[in-house]
Amino acid sequence: MSLSWPIADQVFILRFWKEETEQSERTQWRVQVQNINTRRRQVVDDVDRAFAIVTDRLNAAGKESDGDGGSK
Repeated sequence: MSLSWPIADQVFILRFWKEETEQSERTQWRVQVQNINTRRRQVVDDVDRAFAIVTDRLNAAGKESDGDGGSK
C-alpha cells in the first residue's frame, strides 16, 4: 500500500450579481472569484468564466501535489 498525501484544501468564494451592459439595457451576470489560498480576486463577466477559473486552479493544485507531495 502506498502512502499518498492529500491535496491541500482549495477554498473559493464566488459572489454573483447582475449588472447592466454598456451597450444595451440588458443585464448580465458578473462574478467575483476569490481564492482564499492565494488571496487572489478576479471579476469576470460570466458564470462560465468564473467556473473555468476555479477549474484551472484546482487542476494546478493537483499538479503541484503530484510533483513532490508523496515523497516521504
